[in-house]
Amino acid sequence: MPKSEAEMALDDFFVEREGEGAMDEIRQVDLIDAGILDSLDLVTMSVFLENRLGQKVDLGDPATFEAFRRYQTLLDLLNSTAAGSAPIGPDNS
Repeated sequence: MPKSEAEMALDDFFVEREGEGAMDEIRQVDLIDAGILDSLDLVTMSVFLENRLGQKVDLGDPATFEAFRRYQTLLDLLNSTAAGSAPIGPDNS
């Protein structure tokens, strides 16, 4: 199955930062607890995703923050929100 635009964007972000070899770990761990993402990274990634997908990420929503903990939950959130609609966040997906 081909990758979604959101999955390609996430992969590009993480490969640029961590390298291709880290992707298996990234898909398995809590990204915040593992130290892969910190608070500045959340903002950086949000801007990256906003530019790449054309949609604002609502970091003010606690559920959106929680989605950033795991690759799959973030991908699910991004895929559930069509480009060009309301900001990315659980209340808008």
